[in-house]
Amino acid sequence: MTRRLTWLILILVAIALRSPDVGNPLVDVDEQMYLLVGQRMWDGAIPYVDIWDRKPIGLFLIFAAARLVPGNAVIVGHLFALAAAVATAGLITTFARRFARPAGALAAGIGYLVWLELIGGRGGQSPVFYDLPVVAAALLTWDTVTGRRRGAMPAMLLAGLALQIKPTAMFEGAFFGIALLWAGWHRGLRPLRLAAQGILYMAVASVPTLIALAVYAAMGHADAWWFANVQSIFLRHVVFDASIAKRLLGCCIVLLVPAIMAVRGLHAQGRPERAYLGGWLVSAVVGWLCVPPYFNHYALPLLVPLAVTGARALDRRPMQVLLAVSGAGLLLLSGYPHVGESADMRHRLAMLAERIDRVRGQGCLFVFEAPSALYTATRSCLPTRFPFPYHLVEADEAPAIGVDQTAEVAHILAAGPPVIAAGDIARNHLRPTSLLVRRALADHYRPIARDLGVTVYRRVN
Repeated sequence: MTRRLTWLILILVAIALRSPDVGNPLVDVDEQMYLLVGQRMWDGAIPYVDIWDRKPIGLFLIFAAARLVPGNAVIVGHLFALAAAVATAGLITTFARRFARPAGALAAGIGYLVWLELIGGRGGQSPVFYDLPVVAAALLTWDTVTGRRRGAMPAMLLAGLALQIKPTAMFEGAFFGIALLWAGWHRGLRPLRLAAQGILYMAVASVPTLIALAVYAAMGHADAWWFANVQSIFLRHVVFDASIAKRLLGCCIVLLVPAIMAVRGLHAQGRPERAYLGGWLVSAVVGWLCVPPYFNHYALPLLVPLAVTGARALDRRPMQVLLAVSGAGLLLLSGYPHVGESADMRHRLAMLAERIDRVRGQGCLFVFEAPSALYTATRSCLPTRFPFPYHLVEADEAPAIGVDQTAEVAHILAAGPPVIAAGDIARNHLRPTSLLVRRALADHYRPIARDLGVTVYRRVN
């Protein structure tokens, strides 16, 4: 099988799997926020200062770039994600050919595309973009370790770029650096030389992050950058309960077949291959487990090492059949989106936005426990620097956003927003900010529209 044919197959598979979601503005709550931040950056908003979230700046820059391409920014963002998914699958296939035959390597790439759809990667979640520099860094590291090429510095730089898309890249990046140092030790490098190389690797991997910090420092906002990118991550108060256990179990069930393939693939490898692939997989798992509350898309970074590691097992036809059958079955069980769903979601969101704009006037819409895509669809001003709806209500976010949730919501309501779009999440019914909003809605607002799990309220007094 030629490499051109392999890439063509991967492109066609990716289009078939992902096209039903292209342009769906509600495919995922997180990417709605990424797009909102990216778009508002063009209006002069500074992330972490004027509009707050804790994701690295690289992710927002990707979505800001969507505005440079003519057309609907949601569609463009999804096309960016499709291109990233294809490129990642292609590099998985290329890398897997180091350990498996072409058929097994291709199956690994296709498996990656299928499982992206199954654990939250249908749209533009951060790992859809983060997986690409990580697999490139993994490939360069392996080729450097085995003497195929000299790619240590590009590998470390790619790991650093991944870190500015998703912070958990640090675990895989650290493993790649350790693998490079291990190879140097086996080549007989002296301890001082190894130490110098280790420092250099860390310095190169830190370059993208240091550039981001330097830019914010030059603007006088280094503290805001540091709090959002570092401190707030450790301030979240996640309580391990039944819902978290359920998410973990769900991810393990969905990833069971790729995990079986990876174990069988490791068993079939030689010692150096087993050490590298196994270590990479462990580092990805550690990164996953270190960041609760384990929503399904948190497991997306596992797909790359699982796919590459499992390629050797996929050389066998029965394993290819098992992967195909399990993938197709899980897609059916997951309620895979049908053709036309994306257009329907766009239409319904547009209708809701139009109803809001009729009564909003010059005031700011306030979105509470509802899609932040409404801010983008209405082009409304923002009543707060915390437009991600769950930052102002979820218990685990209360100590981690830098302000008091109740005071912030009270300040928003005191300004008398002309329209409030509110969702209804049962677990938050007794949260202080939820009670505050419900009381204000009962006293000063009346409902004027309902759709997409959202009720739109207009202020009447």
